[in-house]
Amino acid sequence: MSTFLTQIGTKLADRWLGAVLLPGLLWIALLAAGLHLGQGRPFAAGRLAQWLDQLASRPAAHTSVTAVLAAGAVLLAAAGIGLLAGALGGLVERVWALPADLAPAAWLLRRRQGVWDEATRRLKAAILQAAQPPHPALDPARAAARVRALQRRRDRLGPARPVCPTRIGDRFARTTTRAGAVNGVDDFALVWPRLWTVLPEELRTDIATARSGYASTARLAAWGLLFTLLAAVWWPAALIGPAVLACAVPRSRAAADALAELIESATDLHLGDLAERLGITSLSTAGGAGQAVTARLRDAVAAPQGPAGTLP
Repeated sequence: MSTFLTQIGTKLADRWLGAVLLPGLLWIALLAAGLHLGQGRPFAAGRLAQWLDQLASRPAAHTSVTAVLAAGAVLLAAAGIGLLAGALGGLVERVWALPADLAPAAWLLRRRQGVWDEATRRLKAAILQAAQPPHPALDPARAAARVRALQRRRDRLGPARPVCPTRIGDRFARTTTRAGAVNGVDDFALVWPRLWTVLPEELRTDIATARSGYASTARLAAWGLLFTLLAAVWWPAALIGPAVLACAVPRSRAAADALAELIESATDLHLGDLAERLGITSLSTAGGAGQAVTARLRDAVAAPQGPAGTLP
């Protein structure tokens, strides 16, 4: 048992060091360098080295108490920035799954739908042109290549017309839609917490790992935003922050897709187990398990409750 707890503690320490402390130390170092160098001479390494030598030459810098206090202050500041990045990562997750009924989100959804519709229109026009009888001025091979190029461009925008402001929101929305179309689950938010309890331990571990990976990509995007803020004191940070964001966006889409695939697999494979646990035995259609489970859970939610402070 002690070995297991030691391993858990080591893993948590490694994650804390890699995800919170080290990026926080880098942020603090860039902030200190930026405040000293300013915007005029951002790459004056000699000037920075001279400043560090001046700090090291002070008598107080040679005492152990000062060194411990300085190291502690830097570590605390780095940890605080790391915690801020974690909180900001949670906000990034909410933004990625933002509903379309808010004004900024609705504008973004209309823009995405317009781009997708235009790409679809151009693809259909190219397909019709390629399907026409050969024309001396039209090379069939070039027309087919154009269709393939437009198809790839439309696929990059999404496999279907956007229904959410972001591509990640679209991916999770497709999971909910698929649960209703394939398994008859028309209230996935109601069914999923109950389904989670009957999943095998290995599958729950895989989903939790995928969820953690998705959260780490949101935290990476948060670090990109925090590094971009450093441009206020050191303009090269305006290049670092967007570069981090550019890495975070495709990784977040891949992580969201992996998480959604696992959730869909869990629903396909174990919805019947939940129906069995609820005592549902007679299923009339292929999607009967989802419909029956949803109806049973809705009945349980709508059942009259006992007096306040008591259980029925």
